[in-house]
Amino acid sequence: MNSQSFKAIFKTFCLSSSLVVCGVASASPMSTYNLILQQDYNFEGGDVEGRTLVGGNLNAEGFGAVFGSRITEDGDALSVVGDITATNLTIERGDVRHAGNLNVGNINMNGGGTVNYDASFNIDSIVSELNSESSFYAGLSENASFNSVTKTFEYDGTDALAVFDVSAADIFAQNSSLSLDYGLAETVIINVSGADILVEGGVNLVDGFRPYEFGAENILWNFYEADSVNFNSIAMSGSVLAIGADVSGGAVFDGSVAAKSYTGGREFHQFLFNPPTVEVPTPATFAFMLLACFGGLVLRRQS
Repeated sequence: MNSQSFKAIFKTFCLSSSLVVCGVASASPMSTYNLILQQDYNFEGGDVEGRTLVGGNLNAEGFGAVFGSRITEDGDALSVVGDITATNLTIERGDVRHAGNLNVGNINMNGGGTVNYDASFNIDSIVSELNSESSFYAGLSENASFNSVTKTFEYDGTDALAVFDVSAADIFAQNSSLSLDYGLAETVIINVSGADILVEGGVNLVDGFRPYEFGAENILWNFYEADSVNFNSIAMSGSVLAIGADVSGGAVFDGSVAAKSYTGGREFHQFLFNPPTVEVPTPATFAFMLLACFGGLVLRRQS
């Protein structure tokens, strides 16, 4: 099934009033972690201000990697399922948890934390949750639009949640300055289609996107079908959900990032995602909803 068919089926489900699930959202993993990677973090510089979760290896040989400079509470600052390899590792606050080998020349635990080995550690449940979140947001009905002339994301509704459906090729063209007119929205979801995405040079997020305007913690870019995303030189404002994509580049990330892997030397600033007041289904619930969708479509076709 292609992504557009899936999206149409999911929206058909969401419009069925007898099955819609509503309520207050539980916190997303992106509300806790600044960076979540299903596989490897190929570190080439920069730092992560908040908490980091790596399902593969942290590859930082030849670099000094810094984590947790903006953490205000105790707990794991860096959690790695695989090996940690670095010339120097600095944890400004919090602990280190790892299930693989620790290949580090020097460790600075500036906040007085500890390094803990946990052979049973994995992030499978978190990855499943993020996959469900991405599919759920992709299935929401669009109630806002992108003005291709002014390069503005425009919302003039009265709901607290603004949902955009856009193509990566349409919004990330060379030398584009993108603006956000968020109106009365409290949360903005931007569903971005495209499998192998390259943000062209000279793309900037300007009016409305700046962290001190609408608030980077209230914006989510959902790359729901991406296999790869090269952010090139763009400074991202808002969280990035691309759990199935190998991600690279970007000038800086103001928001949480969840991806398959990341390669690069960039800063991840701790603007943790503030999810909207809609319930995101668990993986089991999501599977049930799909079955309900297919069942309903079959019955409709037979009638």
